[in-house]
Amino acid sequence: MGYQYGGRNTKTFAKLHGYKDLLVWQKASDLADRVHEATKGFGPGYYRLSDQMRSAAVSVPSNIAEGYCTSSLANYIRHCLIARGSLGELGSNIQDCKRWSLIAGQTLEQILSLYGDTSYLLDRLIASLRKKQQDGD
Repeated sequence: MGYQYGGRNTKTFAKLHGYKDLLVWQKASDLADRVHEATKGFGPGYYRLSDQMRSAAVSVPSNIAEGYCTSSLANYIRHCLIARGSLGELGSNIQDCKRWSLIAGQTLEQILSLYGDTSYLLDRLIASLRKKQQDGD
């Protein structure tokens, strides 16, 4: 997990809620950015795939942030699970892009690295929140 979030020095970052400090949100945000860049060049016949991938990628950090900002631990967990589902959808799309040579080389490696980091961190967050819920916090 050697990638460092690039938005930390922006004015927008300073104004965001506490979710911005979650490494999982940072990784998911960077993953969405990389997916957006990688799918810009998709040609005719792949526009729907591009839109679907961008939507799934943006859904991950969006749901983490939305869940963080809710007033209930149960809602936070639910939003993280929705983010997990979107990440799964994106993973399936990435596999198709690799198979069809739409994304390759360093771009594919960056996306896969961010995907892996996000997946790991999101699973850890969900487990932590579930434990907190079980403990009655």
